[in-house]
Amino acid sequence: MRKTSDLVDEMLAEAKKAWLVAIAVGFESETKFVFSSQKHPLEELNQYVKEGGSPIGLLRFDKEDSTVQGSYRPFGEYADEEWVTKYLAGLLENTGEIIGLSRQKQSVPEAS
Repeated sequence: MRKTSDLVDEMLAEAKKAWLVAIAVGFESETKFVFSSQKHPLEELNQYVKEGGSPIGLLRFDKEDSTVQGSYRPFGEYADEEWVTKYLAGLLENTGEIIGLSRQKQSVPEAS
């Protein structure tokens, strides 16, 4: 497995050409997301990995007019796994909820 900093760098590079990108982090019974719009994505990804999560791949969202088109790409470490395509495609069935989560996790200015 690559370093988490490499995975975040890959997400942020992808985000330069997209409306929103997220790393899907798989746990035993749930999936959590680290979004390109977050203030500290590396710290969050490190926390998820520490809690037992596995970064599986990227979800990319492109916006055209009022529609959002989702796509996915597994990280190289999972590219040959049979289950990963179905897993990531299934996540895209929840695009609205995932985008809603990204809005909740956007950086909120800290009080000074």
